[in-house]
Amino acid sequence: MKRRSKTDNNENVRNKLIGLGENSMRKSYYPELRERINELERFRALVEHANDALFVLDAFSWSFADINKTALNKTGYSREELLDSPPELVFPEDTCFLLHEVLIDDEVYSSWDREDVSTTELLCRGGSSIPVEMTLRVHFVGGRLYLVMVARDVRRRLADQRELRRTRNYLANVIDSMQSILVGVDEKANVVLWNAFAVKETGIPAEEAEGRFVFKMMPELRRFESLISETIKGSQVGGTEIFHVDSGRGTVFFEIVVFPFKSEEESGAVIRIDDITARTRMEEVMVQTEKMMTVGGLAAGMAHEINNPLGGILQGVQNIQRRISSDLNKNLKVAEELGIPFEKIMQYCEKRGIVQKLESVRQMGERSARIVSNMLQFSRQSGGEKVCSNIGKVVETAIELSFSGYDIYRNSGDKGVEIIRELDDSVNDILCSPSEIEQVLINLIKNSVQAIYTAADNPEGRRGVIAVRLRPDGDFVRLEIEDNGPGMDQDTRRKALEPFFTTKPAGEGTGLGLFVSYFIITQKHGGTFDIETAPGKGMKVIIRLPAVCNCSSQGECS
Repeated sequence: MKRRSKTDNNENVRNKLIGLGENSMRKSYYPELRERINELERFRALVEHANDALFVLDAFSWSFADINKTALNKTGYSREELLDSPPELVFPEDTCFLLHEVLIDDEVYSSWDREDVSTTELLCRGGSSIPVEMTLRVHFVGGRLYLVMVARDVRRRLADQRELRRTRNYLANVIDSMQSILVGVDEKANVVLWNAFAVKETGIPAEEAEGRFVFKMMPELRRFESLISETIKGSQVGGTEIFHVDSGRGTVFFEIVVFPFKSEEESGAVIRIDDITARTRMEEVMVQTEKMMTVGGLAAGMAHEINNPLGGILQGVQNIQRRISSDLNKNLKVAEELGIPFEKIMQYCEKRGIVQKLESVRQMGERSARIVSNMLQFSRQSGGEKVCSNIGKVVETAIELSFSGYDIYRNSGDKGVEIIRELDDSVNDILCSPSEIEQVLINLIKNSVQAIYTAADNPEGRRGVIAVRLRPDGDFVRLEIEDNGPGMDQDTRRKALEPFFTTKPAGEGTGLGLFVSYFIITQKHGGTFDIETAPGKGMKVIIRLPAVCNCSSQGECS
C-alpha cells in the first residue's frame, strides 16, 4: 500500500472543508436564490412579450446591450444582428443625436423630463419605417451607464387620428357648404359654432364670434331670446319662427329654427336661419295664381252669361236699323198706311241722331262681343301647343284684352293712353303658341300702361302713348312695344329680368311679368328679348321670333 504524503493529506482536508462550506452555503442560500431567479425569469418574460419595443444601449460602447422580442419583430432584425450594433441601425440620425446630447450634455440631461415623449421612427429591415413614440431613461448599473428606450408603435393611433381629422373636416365642410346661417351656442348662450355662411352674412369672422354672447353677435335674435333660452334649458324642444328684415334690397324674409343639443358633458342649442324670401314670393305667386284661376273660371262663366243679353241687344239694334231702312218695302207700305211719308221719318231720325246712336250701340255691342270672345278663348287655351298662327291677329287680340281693363280710349285730358298700331300685313304666319305670345304682349302692354299712369314726373297735358309695331326682320319677325313712360335707370334695367324683382308697391306686383315673358320668348320659342330704356326716355321691348312655319299637309306643325 502506497503511503500518502503529508501534502496530499492537507489538500484533501482543504477540499473537504471547502466542500462542507459550499454545501452549507448551498443549503442556506438556495431557496432565496431560486426565488430571485424565478423573479428574473418572470421579469424577462414580461419584458420579452411587452407590446412596446425595448432597447438597452450601452453608453460606453455605443451599442445595444439588450433588445426585447417585440423590438425584433418590429424591426425585422435578429437578436444577433442587433446586439453590439450601434443605434444608427434602427433609429434616425436626429434621434441618435438626441441620445448623444443626453449623455454628454449635463444641461440637456438635467432638463430632460422623465415623462418626456419624443416622436421618431424605427428603421426596419428592407428600408421601411414605423412611426413610434419613444421614452428615454438613464440608468447606472454595475458602474456602467445605460440608456433604456421604450418605443411604442403609433401607426394605428395615427390612422385613427387621420380618420378623425378627415371626419371633422368633412363635417366642417358640410356645415360650411350649407347656404344657411348655422350657429351653435353652449349653455351660457356663447357661440361655439359659426359656419362660413354666417361669416358671409354678418361679416364677422368665426374666430371673433366664437366664445362671445350670441345676442351681441346677432342682435336680431333678441326677439327670440326666450325661445333660445328655454331650448337650452331643455324646458322646450325648440321651435320655428318667421321674421323679416328691411334692407337695401327690400324686405327679406327669414326662417329661424332652434333645436336642442345635449351630450353627457354639455348642453346647448343649434340655431339655423334661412333666407326664405324666394319661397315666400313663390307662395304669394301660387296664391295669386289660384286667385287668377278662380277669377278666370268666374270670368268664363260671366262671359257666357253676358253673351246672352248682349246677343239680344245686338239683335234688337239690328232689327231697329232694319225697321228704319228704306230698302225694305214693308217699311214704306206701313208708313203709307199711316199717312206719314217715309222720307219725313228718315229726316226726323237723322235730325235727332237716332241713326248715329243706333250705329254706335251696334259698334260698341260688337266690340263687347269681341272682348268676351277673346276672354273665353284665352281662358280655354292650355298654353303649350305650337301652331302656325297669324301673328298679326294674335297681336290684335292681345291689344284688345290688354286695354279692356283700362280707360285708354278717352280723347280729352292727360290721363288717357293712346295706342298706335303699326302692323305690317306682309308678315307671314309663324310657328308659335298664340296664348303664350298673347300672355307676353298683355304683360308688356299692361306694364307700360301702369308705368305711364303712375309716373310722378308726367308733364301736364302730355298723353301716354304706346306703340305696337310688327314687321319682317330677315329670318325673324320683329315685334316692338314702346311707350313714353318714365323709363328705367341702369340698375333697374339690369335687375328687370330677375324673378321677383318689382318696382311696384308691396302687394301690387309679383315681379314675374318680365321674367316669364323673357322665358317664353327665349326658351320656348327660340327668340330674343331685349330692353332699350333710359330715365325719362320711356322703354322699348324688342322681340324677335323665328319666321318659320313648318306644317304638313294634314295640318300638323313641327
